[in-house]
Amino acid sequence: MEKKERLRAIVEGSVFTGIIQFLILASAVVFVIESDRQQLEVDPYATHFIVLDVVFLVLFSIEYALRVYIEPKKRDFVFSFYGLIDLVAILPSLFLVPGFRVLRILRFLRIFRIFKATRFILAVDRLGAALREIQQELLALVILSLMFVYLAACGIHFFEREVQPEAFGSILDSMWWSVVTLTTIGYGDVYPTTSGGRLFTALVALVGVGLIAIPSGLLASALTEARVEREQIEADEAENEK
Repeated sequence: MEKKERLRAIVEGSVFTGIIQFLILASAVVFVIESDRQQLEVDPYATHFIVLDVVFLVLFSIEYALRVYIEPKKRDFVFSFYGLIDLVAILPSLFLVPGFRVLRILRFLRIFRIFKATRFILAVDRLGAALREIQQELLALVILSLMFVYLAACGIHFFEREVQPEAFGSILDSMWWSVVTLTTIGYGDVYPTTSGGRLFTALVALVGVGLIAIPSGLLASALTEARVEREQIEADEAENEK
């Protein structure tokens, strides 16, 4: 048990964490470089890339094995979010072994290695806590947004269906314009030409600004509360240690 605790201290220590973060970034960089080589129609299975894949495979496999070993509830860890991310970071490299290249389409899954970095970012934990805090409000906002998308599509269809049947001939066709306008993206590929349609578009755009601003405000407030709560916990822990 003492040996496992010492190993846990090493795995969760700053040095080991720094090494894993470096490997994550290196893996992501290699992924980007290799994709560029593919674009240039150069053999993506050049020897140095195979060597790097094997190195990453071995090191990430060792890390995964260590984390499973030090966890008291191994099954819970294996099927947890981070446990699955660790596993996904390993599996694609197995398909790069000669003889398994038929499965090379799965190579893109290596990009999931970058998500392993979230294990070490405290801000991500606060973000997760903030999202859980406002999940009911976000769900209500999603439902409200879908309602507005539907109503906006119905409205623009009413105003524009006669003059632009190719773009607004049905409510379903009008959905694209509705989503683009409510999200304030405004591609400009389809737009109203009638006076009523333009006035209606202005109203929809104003509603869209509000829909975009609401979740931003909710998330900012929840993040502030999560930060204050975390700082209070740290202050209490520091006080108890004295």
